[in-house]
Amino acid sequence: MTKKISVLHILPNLSRGGAERVAVDILKNLDRERFVPALLLFKDNKQGEELKAELAAAGVPIISLHKRLLIDPLNIALIIRAVAKLKPDVIHTHLGGDIYGILAGKLQKVPVIVSTEHNINQSAKKSAELVKKINLKSVNKIFAVSNAVREDAISRYHLKPEKITVVYNGIDSYHFDPSQVSDWLPGRTDGEKVIIGAIGRLSQQKGFMSLIEAAAKTKNKNYLIEIAGVGEMAGELKKRIKDLELINRVKLIGPVNARNFLSQIDIFVLPSLWEGLGLVILEAGASEKPIIASATGGILEILNEENAWLFPAGDDDILAQKIDFLINNLQAPETARKVAAVNQLVREKFSLAKMVAKYADWYEELLAVKINKQ
Repeated sequence: MTKKISVLHILPNLSRGGAERVAVDILKNLDRERFVPALLLFKDNKQGEELKAELAAAGVPIISLHKRLLIDPLNIALIIRAVAKLKPDVIHTHLGGDIYGILAGKLQKVPVIVSTEHNINQSAKKSAELVKKINLKSVNKIFAVSNAVREDAISRYHLKPEKITVVYNGIDSYHFDPSQVSDWLPGRTDGEKVIIGAIGRLSQQKGFMSLIEAAAKTKNKNYLIEIAGVGEMAGELKKRIKDLELINRVKLIGPVNARNFLSQIDIFVLPSLWEGLGLVILEAGASEKPIIASATGGILEILNEENAWLFPAGDDDILAQKIDFLINNLQAPETARKVAAVNQLVREKFSLAKMVAKYADWYEELLAVKINKQ
């Protein structure tokens, strides 16, 4: 009988971000005849309870260090102890999990260490870039969620091109199919208004300030924009909404269940200033929503003018024009055609099954190469 491969994913915590969603989906769906999955977290947080429940239901063990600080030298000792106890065949790090996860894996002589780059790191500090550059030299393989992320990582960290491979994020399209959604968010009582939705961390990257500025410039006023998420820019965004007298048309509604939120909106907007891929685009496409998005980064590996409405990142004037156009053409045949096109693309190219299968194959291949070299 072939020995099962033990795979340990390492994350700083479980928030509502795309990287965390991807890691959880991999862990939940690895073939248990071939793999033994587990997750190591530096700290717990309330936002992660929903994802933790999913892992628990799937029988995936979670080891949490319960640290209050993500950047804590004591973490390395605790991670080394956890890795020594688990004895994984493969360590797979994400985000800040690189900081100590890769080092712990090397010190414990874990056969295979891999890492996924989830974003274009335009806001990264130089010191953090230097640490990551050193860490990534120690891994067996690096995965990027898009070609845009791959090219950025090669340039930023001076990587050899052959060391980094693209594995596109994938989702369970059936989960987001409108016919499968029965739970609705409270609050939609005005059936005459068009509901425009956006989801993401309230940060500079996500470009929500551009969306707010665009709302002040649209000719059509018969809509409600709901921005779902939490983050450091919440206060600044609220102030701008108030200053522009948009409190009746733009709402910050906090964290939501993505599937239920997408089921209740009419138009989805992703105004990111930069983006690795945009998992929420896949979710909106599977939910059969018309999409307005900024033409930047990995977004352009999913969307084009044949399946969405694009605008230059940060250009709120053109974004306002796109909003006006789509509100006035929601029932147009061209809108239905674009919605169908992106839905089909998501189902065929960005499926959860394809993503998990590619990671599983890489785990086995890299471990086999390591064993054969011994």
